[in-house]
Amino acid sequence: MKQLSCLLSVFAIIFSINAANADDHSSSDNIYGFVYNFNVSNPAGVVEALTEYWSSPLAKKNPASVILRQIVSNGDDPATHSMAVVYSSMAEIDETNALNAGTEEMQNFLAKMNASATLTSEGMFSSTGVTSGNPAIVPAPGRYTIATSVAVSDPAAYVPAWQKYTTAVNRDSAATNLFAVNGMGKEPSTHVVTVSANSMAELFPQDPEMQTELNALLAEVKDIRTIENRVLYVDLAVFGN
Repeated sequence: MKQLSCLLSVFAIIFSINAANADDHSSSDNIYGFVYNFNVSNPAGVVEALTEYWSSPLAKKNPASVILRQIVSNGDDPATHSMAVVYSSMAEIDETNALNAGTEEMQNFLAKMNASATLTSEGMFSSTGVTSGNPAIVPAPGRYTIATSVAVSDPAAYVPAWQKYTTAVNRDSAATNLFAVNGMGKEPSTHVVTVSANSMAELFPQDPEMQTELNALLAEVKDIRTIENRVLYVDLAVFGN
């Protein structure tokens, strides 16, 4: 398994839908972080690793918020779970790396995590501040999200088109966010657009008017963006200090 020491030193959470929840620290205009996708072979081992770390005094100093998600549908991708590590600033990333570096707590966590899950992919993200919908729909157990990775050749044209679409379909039962991404390896994605809701029915409303607006968006951006990936997941737990 690819070594996790340089990848996971930024977080630990409780791997359980009944885990304690914390407030989402970061506003939609001030989000930086990393996403790690895993194929989990031993959920109980992951629970043990994460619970042990987060119960330590060291973890109480960790400024990150972590979202654990179960992947509902992602095609032939072998990942079963996703963890997003969220910060309010780039400086917090440095702070957390320094906090965890070389500690016994983190070494124990990494050893148990390596024995229980295989990292399948990773990436870095930052919010563009382009959002819409209900700001009260935040990471929490039971929240569904459809995340679409896109490669955009002309952001100056794409962003207004996306905003026109989200304005036309804006509703209180969903929230959207546009992220810039980096560190994606060979994947050409430049952005990820997310739509979140507190139920599948609210995430996928059967509304002909919304479909009409989507068709108009697709026609407008067909020459400046390509869809590279799409994944549907549900939040299981959120933790932070």
